[in-house]
Amino acid sequence: MALVSFASFAQKESYPKNYFLFPITPGQSNSLAGVLGDLRTNHFHGGLDIRTQQREGLAVHAAADGYIYRIAVQGGGYGNVIYLRHPNGLTTVYGHLQKFSEPLASYVRNAQYKQEDFYVNLYPEPNQFVFKKGQVMALSGNTGGSGGPHLHFEIRDSRDNHLNPLYFNFSEIKDSTPPAFWNVALRPATIDSRVNAQFERQVFKTVRQKNDTYRITQPIRATGEVGIELQAYDYMTGTGFRYGLHCIEIKLDGKEIFTYNMEKFPSDIFRDYNNLIDYRTDQESGARFYRCYNPDGNNFDLYKTGPFQGRLFIKDTLEHEVTVKIFDAFENSSLLTFTVQGELNAPEPVSRESESSSGMLTAEMENNVLKVVAPGYHSETPFATFFSERLRIQKDLAYYDGRNATFLADLRNFLPDSVQVGDKVLELNYRKSIAPGKISEYARDGVVIRFDSTTLFDTLHLTVRKRFNMLTINEPTIPLRHYMDVRYKPEGAVVRRERSGVYRYDGGGYNYIGGNWLGDVIAFRTRELGTFVVMADTIPPSINLIEHSKDRIRAYIRDDRSGISSFRALVNGKWVLMNYEYKSRYIWSEKLNDDVPFEGELALEVTDRAGNNTILRVEIEEPKPKPAPRKSRRR
Repeated sequence: MALVSFASFAQKESYPKNYFLFPITPGQSNSLAGVLGDLRTNHFHGGLDIRTQQREGLAVHAAADGYIYRIAVQGGGYGNVIYLRHPNGLTTVYGHLQKFSEPLASYVRNAQYKQEDFYVNLYPEPNQFVFKKGQVMALSGNTGGSGGPHLHFEIRDSRDNHLNPLYFNFSEIKDSTPPAFWNVALRPATIDSRVNAQFERQVFKTVRQKNDTYRITQPIRATGEVGIELQAYDYMTGTGFRYGLHCIEIKLDGKEIFTYNMEKFPSDIFRDYNNLIDYRTDQESGARFYRCYNPDGNNFDLYKTGPFQGRLFIKDTLEHEVTVKIFDAFENSSLLTFTVQGELNAPEPVSRESESSSGMLTAEMENNVLKVVAPGYHSETPFATFFSERLRIQKDLAYYDGRNATFLADLRNFLPDSVQVGDKVLELNYRKSIAPGKISEYARDGVVIRFDSTTLFDTLHLTVRKRFNMLTINEPTIPLRHYMDVRYKPEGAVVRRERSGVYRYDGGGYNYIGGNWLGDVIAFRTRELGTFVVMADTIPPSINLIEHSKDRIRAYIRDDRSGISSFRALVNGKWVLMNYEYKSRYIWSEKLNDDVPFEGELALEVTDRAGNNTILRVEIEEPKPKPAPRKSRRR
């Protein structure tokens, strides 16, 4: 792919200026809690998070003339959300709303009562609800998956690509603060690559200089293809928030090798984000690093790269200068410079000690390479023996790291089921290599795993371990693009099968996945790898009713294992809309007709995802009058 410079790459499309009105307090200075491309869990952030003075209820204005294309009430995600389509073909999106304006509110409420469901996804007729630029459509809120009151605002094109709203010249947002570097990681990309003589991703702290540039002061040696990964953030004047980068530009010895530009991205491939960050580090520590190279399986058009897909290629013993420049959408920038000393992979010195070892073998896989470390192992002829079915494959020492011996094997050549170094043996459990882009299946020992053509980013070297009711498929540090289907027969006894399902262990607890029983086999779908276990949930949800008067019904509901599946309220057998805020587990009624009081029996039913339910039946109460305040007596 030919390299395109930053200037042409960032300006490859033009955007109408002053076409859109800022949707919150237009004309007044404002600030943001998020921008397009922020690194979030499993996705790039799709627009702007506009601050609303840390409160709900601010007027949300139509950014331009248009009609309501879609309106929805969601439990998570955008919560209450409006999609407004405009004559120029663009669509604006307004999320986490508290309330819709009339007649939208009545339209949504009538649909909820007709469908007898709090959650609705509606597509009105074109021009059924038309708004003029600046007209109030809703009030800002905190519904759905928000972490506090704000307005989520997007601009999408006719192909449903998320566009950067900061390209549209909103004068309410100003910024003169440049982005900042935190850390840089260098990762060997092939079995012959090294960073500081090791096949290991290494992190280097950046140091800010007096002239506001950045440097890495530690010496870095490298050989072969090496990928750069970057932890850096943008900052905005007057806020304490951290934001995603708009552009990254990397040069090796003055020649541009990589450019990233967050101008737009499609709305239907959010999870591809997991392939564009260092997913393992994100899962293990929460630190998010941009991969500054084009990884296998990438479908995003965010990169322009040189002949090595944006990676450094060091094949000599010279000193090389690397510069990394990062930009925000206001063209504020920062520069990092560091040097890489080229070196050749020299043969390791042979130990003259008799063979010895201490500690257990460890193994990890990266970029199709299996790295086996033998702590304290020394031998005059160091080697590792890999066992693959009936084959014995010997690999010589790759290098010593202090007292530890490291051996490397290319998993594209063979899949080992175990490895031996000296008198130590490690079981590896590799079963099959699964290629991306096609339907594949693994079936062995009572486990069936089916991959479709969209499941994988890259080749998966499948490991499977089964123990009692637990099934482990690879490690949770490998991302999947889409679902895989799994079937397995638990070895241990399953109590209350009708209330049992699959849970995924995530390090801090168990997340319910579900599944269907097919005789003694349970079938489920997952978009994550890791450890899965069959467990029963026999405890029904709890209901804490706090009001059931003629005017309103309010309660808190919760379930601590499988989670809430549904809730339903009937008054004298008639369905009543209960709004739900899942973050606080709070539900409250909304009448179809405010003039009609609740009378008779209230039946409130809550069901969890394992099928347990709780039904509370009470008579509607008269509101209790508040006692008059007692007058104090003077003595």
